[in-house]
Amino acid sequence: MKTLLHRAITRGLVYGTFAALSLSPVAAFSQTTTQASYTWDNVRIVAGGYVDGLIAHPKQRGLFYARTDVGGAYRYNETTHRWVPLNDWVPSSDSQWMGVESIAVDPSRPNMLYMVAGLYTQSWGANGAVLVSSDYGAHFTSHPLNFRVGGNDDGRNVGERLQVDPNKGSVLFYGTFNDAGQASTNGLWTSTDSGGTWSKVSGFSALSSDGSGAGVTFIAFDKPSGRKGAATKTLFAGVSTSTAASSLYKSTDGGMSWAPVAGGPAAGMLPQRGLIGPDGNLYVTYGNAIGPNSMTAGQVWKYNIAGNTWENVTPPDKYNYPSGFSGLSVDPEKPGTVVVMTMDHWWPSDTMYRTTNGGTSWTDVGASAVRNASMSPWLVQSGETQAPFGNWGEVAIDPFDSTHAMYGTGISLWSTSDLTAADAGNATHWSVDASGIEETAVQALISPTAGAPLISGLGDVCGFVHTHLSIAPSAQVTNPTCSTGTGLDFAKSAPLTIVRVGYGSGVFGSISSDGGNTWTAFANQGGSSNGAGTVAISADGGTIVWAPSDVAPVASTDHGTTWKTLTYPSSSGTANLPTGMQVVSDGANANLFYGWNQGTGTFFSSSDKGVTWYASATSGLPVVPSWEKSQAVTVTGVQGDIWLATPNGLYRSQSSGWSWNQVDASTVTAATSVGFGKAAVGKSYPTVFLAGTVNGVTGLFRSIDAGTTWVQINDAEHQWGGVSLVVGDPRTFGTVYLGTNGARGVIYGRSRN
Repeated sequence: MKTLLHRAITRGLVYGTFAALSLSPVAAFSQTTTQASYTWDNVRIVAGGYVDGLIAHPKQRGLFYARTDVGGAYRYNETTHRWVPLNDWVPSSDSQWMGVESIAVDPSRPNMLYMVAGLYTQSWGANGAVLVSSDYGAHFTSHPLNFRVGGNDDGRNVGERLQVDPNKGSVLFYGTFNDAGQASTNGLWTSTDSGGTWSKVSGFSALSSDGSGAGVTFIAFDKPSGRKGAATKTLFAGVSTSTAASSLYKSTDGGMSWAPVAGGPAAGMLPQRGLIGPDGNLYVTYGNAIGPNSMTAGQVWKYNIAGNTWENVTPPDKYNYPSGFSGLSVDPEKPGTVVVMTMDHWWPSDTMYRTTNGGTSWTDVGASAVRNASMSPWLVQSGETQAPFGNWGEVAIDPFDSTHAMYGTGISLWSTSDLTAADAGNATHWSVDASGIEETAVQALISPTAGAPLISGLGDVCGFVHTHLSIAPSAQVTNPTCSTGTGLDFAKSAPLTIVRVGYGSGVFGSISSDGGNTWTAFANQGGSSNGAGTVAISADGGTIVWAPSDVAPVASTDHGTTWKTLTYPSSSGTANLPTGMQVVSDGANANLFYGWNQGTGTFFSSSDKGVTWYASATSGLPVVPSWEKSQAVTVTGVQGDIWLATPNGLYRSQSSGWSWNQVDASTVTAATSVGFGKAAVGKSYPTVFLAGTVNGVTGLFRSIDAGTTWVQINDAEHQWGGVSLVVGDPRTFGTVYLGTNGARGVIYGRSRN
């Protein structure tokens, strides 16, 4: 038995203050099964999700951090030009920590890194945590909060709401959302021991706790008001609510008491980001919504701290298209040099504006930008010669090099080395600089027995045919494209025939007969208005069964031209198969299809290519609530063999779903996903991969003897907030593909033994 813990994890309960309680390594991650040796990497897509925060360390060259809304945080390796993920150690029990609401660095101690982690402020969310690292994010200590934070809520684009005092690094301030359900904890919090314990600031009462706005959107320390080793006296806080007396509050006693700053924009302008420049001005971006969606107006203002005066310095928009502003960076070496990013300027594109004179005049950087997307060629839309400038951008000017800047978008991260060319009206040149950042939510995966080794259905970017695991695809799946891919299947006896479904613009699915090189869209949508759901195709490729998200399952024998609604005999007569059930095809027999309805614990079977269906009355399967995950999977090449992963354990039927047995109930106590790969040498049955709990350990497991024995294949460094989907490679023993709770893209593992 091996016990591995490479990251320190401490936990505690907080009542009034935040207190840390250390756990031993064994308590934090105990290995009670034998363990196989694996290497892990991402299937290369390069980005794909929202990079909603960028932080450049002011004192260490090349040190940048990026945060994402659901995929953790990253540190930039200047030598390799690759981003290093920092949250892969997060266990499934704390999966909400993969959402990073805010990041802060200590200007005097480059090794110190802080982040507030958590996904949602809503009542069904889980409490967040402050994660503290003293080695650039290689290891973290966690200090759990007694309230929820919103790393993936509207308003995640603001910041930074967590900051370190530049004069005294042990002092931090953090401002919360304005959540209606957490009035007692809303407000401003401070720590005087480098994030170990926290107390609420009683002198800050600007939040209304009515759910409006984004709460405290940024903290800004006026460093000259303090001295080294002593707490900074003057602080500012951006306040985003519908009732605040001002959008900006000020403290002159080290953050203990606060008062609104008079002036500034009119009511309705909500602050997004705020930074103090070397010219003594506090620059603030505004929108009329909290973002990142729905802004139809915005402004940029600067507040002169010494003179206590405001000035509207909003860049002019030659397109006169309504939008807001969010991203903001100041050049610490050039007083008055600032860049801001538009938000929700959908036509012709969002853009960056740059000023070198404090906002008296601006240059539209994006209008003439030359963009190289060769690292992520799929970003270039069909018919276009280059990718758009991007949307929802957050930006950072390199404090050591005014020509170098980075900005993140809702889908990638870009950088330039000639930003100052814009000052003379020349084009700037940008390249995707997101190597290592993989942030997509995996909805569906298949690894066919021929053709490309992996095909994916993903959130927001539809999905890809991955011909090479280490090369980003040239394009998303086409005809039709979609916003999110939700279902995939291949014909087991004709593996180049593949069917897929997802969300789209009126057309929700398509079929390919050449392994995904080309696709033919469904001519008819089966009565569905929303699409999505799951899909299955018969082993011979002749019949498609689709369970859309909004109507009863349907079947087609002409590749989606016509559909028939599927029914089964019930106690009250004939009934439609349940909407939202999962459908799967048999692993060998083209006549067999199956359906799993987790809400009632009912399993359905059809032996005539989906024409007639029957419910198993004696399945003994558990009822699984809608908020929990379960999955039915068939075994390629084996007729009637079905495995079912549920929170109650792992089940198996070898009779096409008519009878079931629980697999090793005393050992496998919970299962999230199950998949099958190439059999081990000397074995005839495929290798079984399991995401679940075995012998009390939650992780990822492998069995080469049909579930009789299990070995763990992940470790404490590789947990990703939990595994949500697992698919084995049928052509390479030990290779497995994963989707994770942390939306860390498609991860694959290769066996060393």
